[in-house]
Amino acid sequence: MDNQQHFSEIASESLSLFDFISTEANKKAATANNVNAGQLASVNTLNDTGAITQLDKIATANVDGYLALAKEPAISRIVVIDDSGEEKTFYISRGTSVPLKGKGTLASYQSPLGRLASFPVGEEVKLTLGGKIQTFEILEKVALRPSRTDDEWDSLDSVFTCEDFTIHSVDSFRALLGLISSSDTINIDIDDSSAFDALLGGTETLIIEGIRHQVRSAMALRDQPILDQFQDEIFRLPLRSQLIILGPPGTGKTTTLIKRLSQKLSIEHLDEIEHHQITQSVVGIEGHKRSWLMFTPTDLLKHFVKEAFSREQVPVSSEQIKTWDNYRSYLGGNILPILQSSGSSGFILKEGQKLLISSTYADPTIWFDEYISFHHQRLVDVLVNGLKQLHQIKGSDLSQLTLAIEKSLQPLERGDLIACYRNLHGIETEISDKIKTLKSECDSLLKKALVQEFNKNNNILTEFANHIDTLQQDRIIETEVGTDEDEDENENIINATPVQKVQQAFNRAIRSLAISKYQNRSISKKGLNIKIVEWLGDRIPNDDTLQKIGLYSLQQRGLRTYQRASIKYIRDIPNSYRAFRRNCLSQNLWYDKPVERPQHIESAELDLIVLAMLKSARQLLKERFIKQNLDQSGFALLNIINSTFRNQILVDEATDFSPLQLACMEALTVPEIGSFFACGDFNQRITQWGTRSESQFDWISNRIETRTINTVYRQSRLLNDFAEQLLEGMGGDLNNRGILPNHMNHIGVAPVLAEHHEDIKHTARWLKDRITEVERSVNVMPTIAILVNTEDDVKPLAEALSDELEDLNLRAVPCSDGQSLGEGNDVRVFDLQHIKGLEFEAVFFVGVDTLAASNPELFEKYLYVGATRAATYFGVTCTKDAPKCINDLRDSFISHW
Repeated sequence: MDNQQHFSEIASESLSLFDFISTEANKKAATANNVNAGQLASVNTLNDTGAITQLDKIATANVDGYLALAKEPAISRIVVIDDSGEEKTFYISRGTSVPLKGKGTLASYQSPLGRLASFPVGEEVKLTLGGKIQTFEILEKVALRPSRTDDEWDSLDSVFTCEDFTIHSVDSFRALLGLISSSDTINIDIDDSSAFDALLGGTETLIIEGIRHQVRSAMALRDQPILDQFQDEIFRLPLRSQLIILGPPGTGKTTTLIKRLSQKLSIEHLDEIEHHQITQSVVGIEGHKRSWLMFTPTDLLKHFVKEAFSREQVPVSSEQIKTWDNYRSYLGGNILPILQSSGSSGFILKEGQKLLISSTYADPTIWFDEYISFHHQRLVDVLVNGLKQLHQIKGSDLSQLTLAIEKSLQPLERGDLIACYRNLHGIETEISDKIKTLKSECDSLLKKALVQEFNKNNNILTEFANHIDTLQQDRIIETEVGTDEDEDENENIINATPVQKVQQAFNRAIRSLAISKYQNRSISKKGLNIKIVEWLGDRIPNDDTLQKIGLYSLQQRGLRTYQRASIKYIRDIPNSYRAFRRNCLSQNLWYDKPVERPQHIESAELDLIVLAMLKSARQLLKERFIKQNLDQSGFALLNIINSTFRNQILVDEATDFSPLQLACMEALTVPEIGSFFACGDFNQRITQWGTRSESQFDWISNRIETRTINTVYRQSRLLNDFAEQLLEGMGGDLNNRGILPNHMNHIGVAPVLAEHHEDIKHTARWLKDRITEVERSVNVMPTIAILVNTEDDVKPLAEALSDELEDLNLRAVPCSDGQSLGEGNDVRVFDLQHIKGLEFEAVFFVGVDTLAASNPELFEKYLYVGATRAATYFGVTCTKDAPKCINDLRDSFISHW
């Protein structure tokens, strides 16, 4: 039997099955849609404990799955021989499946059987099905792309891999069947005339050997329904895996991440171990589908990733796909006590500032490690010094409690701070009870002192309040907040009433004075307390009362060092960072210049503090005494952090993020699962702070593995060769160069170069001529991107180019700040920093010599990224002479197409 006859038989069978599957899926969707609370026997809606809500969610998910199957019945057809020598045919769907009733087997790609679609013909595949290992030899494969027009099914751009290992592409199953039987009626989609062109050309154009290139006519991430063998192995790794996929542009790295998430959200396709891990997680089975986050470097890429998730039937909201900049601010302001708000003090983020030296940005891991050591030692010093102070308090009745604390601190001798916290928690009740007694006695003395003065002068509270307002207007504040106070008992002055504020200020000042008196030293001559004491004059308590207040306050302070000590492992991180930064600046380490105000921090500093707090929280959450007391108020911060963790974290374009940022993302995984998947390419790193080596990945987590995929599905042979030449010239990692599939027959065209185009109108005219050539070559308007060097260049070039394109009925749209996306056939103009992860049929890079002069460190990487956005057509313009890396490759360029 010749290939044409064999292909037509497969086409006829497939189109018939498309119709059957679609009909069955629509029936099941209608049935599932009828499932509601009314079908539950004896339902009491007033006492619903969630059963109805959960049933509705299941019904909705089922309906969505069946409706998606009705639109796309199958994505692959595979013929195999099993262990018994029996030949079987499997059809593979993207997600949901239905029984075929003797017409073969339809299986979800996410299921174990779905793996068959990713292996090449001739391969033997071992699958575990029903607890048994079965072997299948793949005889034949067809990649299907269902399309429905006028109630008739077709499969466009299908790819056959035959038993003799030859590969053929077929434009249209319906057109193919029309060639075999002229009596059939064929309806061609008027919006896609490729099938009609193929019909006119006969089998020479309808069936071609090799893989036909599909022109990019829509602005979206490339849809890859079936992964290749290596991608498939990666996305099916166990839920608890941690992996970073490395590889050149166009290898399907992002698609692999998305398909992995989709598969791991489908509870029915997980194994027993994965199912148990989810059951034991905080969110459980019900919350698992929402317990994930994906990070992208730009808002533009975030938009396209959301569309790709929709194709995989993964419900997604803006709360689950984030840029790190936005999510970091959310963490620092809403979850972790780092950033200042209207109701709390803290740091102020100055995102534009750069305070670190360049080597700190290049490798911030040592900077972070030194800070953690500093913070650890600072906490140890606090505990040790607190014990010394307890021993030094004269007339104290804390001797037994002090001995218990001293015994609890013994693990410090071997540097085990967590064990010390564990021991202190064992005497927490005794410490808290004593503090409560001392505070009550101290507060009673302070209140009596203030009441005595009130009885002498009923206007004292008003006069006192006015004086405090005057001092605050004069910016007289404490130089060291908490110096003479018990940190955990600080009153909330911001939300206090005017009278409460007076009492709080009185208490603070008198306690400060009393401690000084008890220790036979003078009160600090700076800050608010001394000003209040001076204003009070002879209205302060007598010496005997001050001695008692001083003793009680010092005892409280000494004990409070050990009250809920473990939470200070997290809460003191911002204060430790202030001290660390002061210390480093005095030694000219890590920092380029001091901040204008102590409250200011830049982005990298916020990354460091967030990471330190997340890592510290994870350490504490391993402890049994913490887990058993998370609901207590003292552990509220840990409880909030714990609820922020997600079962799965994914990262796109990982090398654009710093090691600290990636470590923060990894630290957001549920500790018991720790699922972390990322992808990136060192050759495409276009940030100065981005991750530069696999050793930095090792620093993030010792569980992270790296795997490289090299097969490129985007570019023509000529552009892929050009990209490799760019890598060689820039000294890039050639191990991550792109390798095209063996049967790819998309040769393409050489890139074009124009020099001395300084005038914007001249440039726009040149671009119009090249765009015209592209349109004539492909007979359809493909996706086209124009890349400029800065945001200020976007609108002027878009306006000038729109004027030139007017006679082609096209327009150029400015995609300002990577937000505006344009529509349909629009030619899109981007600031180059926004185009990571995207792909177009044609890309033009304007003014590359200007970028080479302004950003020499990253210029070649930007050029490589720009060149690898294009599938077929790539062009560059220069305002003057071409920069060296372009000039060195001059023989690879032509002037026009």
